[in-house]
Amino acid sequence: MMFHSMELMNLKQLDEAENLRRKILHIMELSKGWDSLGTTAAAVQLSVTLVALGKLRESEELLQRCLAVRKKILSEDHIQVASILVHLARLSLLRIISDIKVNNDLCRSHLVRGKRLVNDAIRIAEKILNPSREDQKKPKNAFGIELERIAATGILLEALEIVGHLDSGRMAIQAWAPANSVLLLRLPREHMKHGYFKIDVVRIPDKCWLFIWPAKYRISLRYTTLRIHFNKFEKFDYEHFEQALRRWVSLYNEPRTRNIVSNALRPLYMKCWRTLVGATRHAPFMDAPHL
Repeated sequence: MMFHSMELMNLKQLDEAENLRRKILHIMELSKGWDSLGTTAAAVQLSVTLVALGKLRESEELLQRCLAVRKKILSEDHIQVASILVHLARLSLLRIISDIKVNNDLCRSHLVRGKRLVNDAIRIAEKILNPSREDQKKPKNAFGIELERIAATGILLEALEIVGHLDSGRMAIQAWAPANSVLLLRLPREHMKHGYFKIDVVRIPDKCWLFIWPAKYRISLRYTTLRIHFNKFEKFDYEHFEQALRRWVSLYNEPRTRNIVSNALRPLYMKCWRTLVGATRHAPFMDAPHL
């Protein structure tokens, strides 16, 4: 039944796939209960279908339940927990896309939540890839270690890609901010003649003109400068984004993961690179992928 549901998804027969995956989840609930990895796997598959159908809230509720179960059965730092965190972070991106023209403040909350989720996923993946962790000192099957390392690298690449989309999302949220917002700019003492100057943001595209009244004090600023100042709640910086780029480079520099990103996960590695580079060029945020 699971393979049949995957075929239905590939054929874009989403309603049929949803019905079949609901049946699969119901069967798993009756036979094994919710405290089962098999049940959570079925729930994750259903959540993917729900996202494709635009049912984001129900998908999020399913994933949250799966996250709680996997933390209970496994551990909070298990690779399967990181996988759910990546799904939830990507879902936060989709929530930003759906709400960006309607509720700017709600989009900000999705952005903050997405950053928290992706940070947790990155932390777990890097802990698994860290050769100094205690459980790697215990005897373990070499093949199993390699599979776990590949899975952790894949999770890390997906998480880093989401970081790039989150940065684009942050700029998109800023671009949709109300055009009548007002900023107060304190000028250096030697330039101050009227204390605080009122600055009205007239337009916020790739460039933004700022006007200081009276008209003879009109000035213009580059958009990159404006991004640092025009925000009610946070200061724009690229620290998080730069860390993502450094992590991406380190995956190739690190001998334990170089072979993985050069062979098994090369397409995902290059896809992550294109996303991060695209974010630096202000690539359209609406290109963010679905689950």
